[in-house]
Amino acid sequence: MGDEVLARIARDLVAEVQKKLKPDWIAREPVRAGLRSAIKRLLARHNYPPDRRLEAVDLVLKQMEHFANEWSTTGIPDS
Repeated sequence: MGDEVLARIARDLVAEVQKKLKPDWIAREPVRAGLRSAIKRLLARHNYPPDRRLEAVDLVLKQMEHFANEWSTTGIPDS
């Protein structure tokens, strides 16, 4: 996938996360499951390779966990 496509996916992911993220998302599995589903749908919409989607979803969730403390105090940065 080209850099432009990946950049568009990243922007769409940030927008999707901003819409779906709840304050207690780390602790609540239903919230995490909803985020996983939203990420999977977005990747499919952008024709992300199916064999790489689960890996990509896990990476996005790990990145969200990494930034969770910062986002809980400052909010999610505007895209």
